[in-house]
Amino acid sequence: MCALSEKEYTKVHNFRSAKQMWDTLALTYEGSLEVKRNKLSLLMRTYVLFEMEESKSIQTMFGRFQTIVNELSFLGRTYDNFDHIDKLLQSLPRKWRP
Repeated sequence: MCALSEKEYTKVHNFRSAKQMWDTLALTYEGSLEVKRNKLSLLMRTYVLFEMEESKSIQTMFGRFQTIVNELSFLGRTYDNFDHIDKLLQSLPRKWRP
């Protein structure tokens, strides 16, 4: 209870069991199963449509890509390293292609 912020504490202070508290906080921050599915669907679409922006650097592009991959992994969807490499190479603009 001491680790909770005041805002979080006010959400759960009336519950009698730690399980009720945990479930409420988990639903608040993780969302329901339907919310997770929608997030996963949106992230998978973002992964599929990922492209490097013309005016951005490789570091910026890779940072964006890594964020998407990490969020997908957190939601239980992983890709092979070959898929990541293939996706990154395909996302490069024309001037980067031989």
